[in-house]
Amino acid sequence: MKIIRVLTLVFALSAMFVSCSEKTVQQRKDRSVGGSSEILLVTQNEEQWNGSIGEAVRGYFEMEQYGLPQPEKTYKVVNINMSALNDMFKKHRNLIIAEINSELPNPVIESENDWMSSPQYAMKIKAKDAETWIKVFDSQKDKLKTFFDENERQRFMNFFRPNANTDAMNKVKNTFGFSMVVPKDFCISVDRNNYMSITKDAETKELLMNLIIYELPYKNESDLSETRLVQVRDSIVKKYISGPTDGSYMITELEFVPPVFTVLPDFPAGYAVEMRGMWNIHKEFMAGPFVSYTIVNPERNKLITVEGFVYYPNKEKRDFLKQLESMIYSIRF
Repeated sequence: MKIIRVLTLVFALSAMFVSCSEKTVQQRKDRSVGGSSEILLVTQNEEQWNGSIGEAVRGYFEMEQYGLPQPEKTYKVVNINMSALNDMFKKHRNLIIAEINSELPNPVIESENDWMSSPQYAMKIKAKDAETWIKVFDSQKDKLKTFFDENERQRFMNFFRPNANTDAMNKVKNTFGFSMVVPKDFCISVDRNNYMSITKDAETKELLMNLIIYELPYKNESDLSETRLVQVRDSIVKKYISGPTDGSYMITELEFVPPVFTVLPDFPAGYAVEMRGMWNIHKEFMAGPFVSYTIVNPERNKLITVEGFVYYPNKEKRDFLKQLESMIYSIRF
């Protein structure tokens, strides 16, 4: 995998000496395979999968995703033996390969982005024993998750971009000054006072997938504090998102599933603060997950918040929330 990178560089340098009249054709990578939020762990035998190696990988990637009303794993880890790693499985979107070799003096990590398909990230960890392998995995697992998360978002974008709702996208850009991919089955349902709601035209009335965007003046760094972000969110959703009965409205769940915050200095649209948690409806038994990103727009000196939330009672919601998250990650100023 890293060896592939070296060979690619050699071939690229060699191509500089080819006559300009000769045209090279870049081979397009096959589309990666695999289920939604799925990781393929390749082991040499079932003992590794059922033992400490498999337990370490599952223990990290199959943790419950935060903010969901019903327990759902962040990823599903599936397994095959090395002998079954054919061309099809080599195209899996999220790939971890484990190899134990008692003669190895030091562990070896080989990794490649878009190794056999796209989007894809593949990592092979080789070590002399399972204990050493797990130590190396622990040092790499956060990096792996970052790449796997990006692959999942890119997978959704591959479906969304070809048939996007250009009218809605133009409206977003004209109002807030940034571009964002809006799939064709989403439409603008509310647009007023620097607040916009974009709703999915779902096949079932039980499912609600919604994006909300709002813009406020940016004064100083305290506007990005956790307390302030929750206060602003509650004031906005109370004003614009009412419940099914009089006096009911959306609020942020603070007691049982309080929101968690992550600072993202390298968010695609610039410095951002992620807030992830659960919403509910005041005076009603309604709740669901949400994730929001608050970004500073330096050209306007404004704070832009884009949030996705899902309501799908008694059904799995992880992948629907990830679809909304993928849309938000497509934001560019």
